[in-house]
Amino acid sequence: MDDTKTPDEFAKISVEEGERRRTHVRTAIAENRLEGIKTSPETQAVFDAYVRGEIEAGDLVNAYKDGRFRQGPQRAG
Repeated sequence: MDDTKTPDEFAKISVEEGERRRTHVRTAIAENRLEGIKTSPETQAVFDAYVRGEIEAGDLVNAYKDGRFRQGPQRAG
């Protein structure tokens, strides 16, 4: 996450950008589900931050590498 931005600046994505991000997240979750991977609450929280504009797409990769997806991918069972 870009620590130089204030919380107000994070919220400055357009409605269209928010919907585009929401579509990307829904697609990613659906593709994972097809592979038998369910979304953990930790992962969903990071996805939600992305949709709200609090983080950028590159931050999703960093969050995964940094272990913010603590439980990792969960196999559907």
